Amino acid sequence: MNKIIIALLVLAALIAGWFVLTASNKFDYVATVGAEITELAAELVALDAQVLAGSLTTAAATEAKVRIVTRLNSINQAATASEQLQLTAAQRAQLVAGLERLKNILIAHQGTLNNVESSANETNVQAELARDGGSYKRSKHLNLVVADTIHDLEATVADSVQDYEANIELDTQIDTIVDATEAQVEVDQAAEVPVEATTPEATSTAEEPAETAVPEEPVAAAPTEETEPVTINPVEAKVSTEAEAEVQLAN
Repeated sequence: MNKIIIALLVLAALIAGWFVLTASNKFDYVATVGAEITELAAELVALDAQVLAGSLTTAAATEAKVRIVTRLNSINQAATASEQLQLTAAQRAQLVAGLERLKNILIAHQGTLNNVESSANETNVQAELARDGGSYKRSKHLNLVVADTIHDLEATVADSVQDYEANIELDTQIDTIVDATEAQVEVDQAAEVPVEATTPEATSTAEEPAETAVPEEPVAAAPTEETEPVTINPVEAKVSTEAEAEVQLAN
């Protein structure tokens, strides 16, 4: 009998502990989402001031991007964990409010997020997040990282809150930001691609001009010995004829 009572007491203690732990976890997950969103808003306000003053350095932007992405990862993880629990009406309302705040944060601070993105050293960002075990594995614009978190959180809210209705006005503005950011990313990536030389090496494809025939100079003919015509003096010819005739008569 005593063993049965002891067993029942132990079982009751375990059940009570489970309920306490579950209630604590539910509070922690939902509270984590709200706390991280609050911290994100405060950090972006501070970054707004640096951007406005022109004092945002590469090092500061790199650190800021690491912190922002880390917060967004925490929001995602807490929201995902809350899906496994039975949330109270107050907690569901808190998740909905957090989602609305996160949407307004992206809309209000998209310019600052752009400045942090363009100023940060992406190689160092990825190295820091990998060292901390973050889930951020590739280069992605901060506006798009926030938009992805909004999408994931909204999926959690839709599953947890049966009568949830999205704010169409906010969603339209978010879609516009995403489209503009994706277009800018494409332009930036195209500008970073090295242009390969498409012009072939300078080779002479035109036919070489035909050599101009240089007319050969006429070769002067070698002088030939020609027999000059014999000019006979008519007087000498007459004397010669008369002399021949006298010789013939003498014979």
